[in-house]
Amino acid sequence: MWSLWEINLSADDFSRRRFLSVFVNDEGRTFLPTAKRIWDLLLTEHLESAGTAVASDASELFEASRNAALTQGERIFVELTEEHRVRIQEERERAKYAYEARHQAIGRVGLQTVRDYRRKRLRVDHDARMAQLDAAEAYSPDLNAVLMLRVGAPGSVMP
Repeated sequence: MWSLWEINLSADDFSRRRFLSVFVNDEGRTFLPTAKRIWDLLLTEHLESAGTAVASDASELFEASRNAALTQGERIFVELTEEHRVRIQEERERAKYAYEARHQAIGRVGLQTVRDYRRKRLRVDHDARMAQLDAAEAYSPDLNAVLMLRVGAPGSVMP
């Protein structure tokens, strides 16, 4: 059974996804190189459909593929999580730099009461941005089956 899975990480104003191909043989063993080779063949070769799986078999095949995708996709999910963490950290650094630059610029121009008012507004804007980044730290992982195929030689009978 060959399957294609979408691994998705969603957060406020951020969404990343990757795709994972999985191949599970009839004995339940997974083969990553075979999965990648089948994906390449699916993109370049002509396919011939030999029918559909029986519903009871389909649920067992789905679970086997899903379990393999969960195991093999863990590394991808960790990468997506790290990308998200780095992005949030970079956004925080940019926001702090912008705040400090604007705070210094405000201190150079205008009357004291005007500067105080502008600094207060700047502080409110900065606090709102930091709260937005705090909310963006929460994320939601998702694993979705995109395509599942029973793979075999032409003319072979699938159990």
